[in-house]
Amino acid sequence: MRVVAWSFFFRLPGLRRYRGYALRRTIVLREPIVGAASDDLLTHELCHIWQMQHRPLAAMVAWLRYGYDDNPFELEARRAVRETRAV
Repeated sequence: MRVVAWSFFFRLPGLRRYRGYALRRTIVLREPIVGAASDDLLTHELCHIWQMQHRPLAAMVAWLRYGYDDNPFELEARRAVRETRAV
């Protein structure tokens, strides 16, 4: 598992709106890791990696079926951030 900051990755069509993106064993970030907001972003992307490791087919089907906003895997990653956020 590695985390890298590759701003050019987010110039690709379809990726411009994201701040982070989870690949199979890599989290790609638009900017280097700094502050509490980065903790939330890493939590979110780590959740996606766990999802892809444990339910890869279901994760792919969900993206096709639900899109981004209503995707249960996306909702789970957002919930993970809320539940782990420092007070």
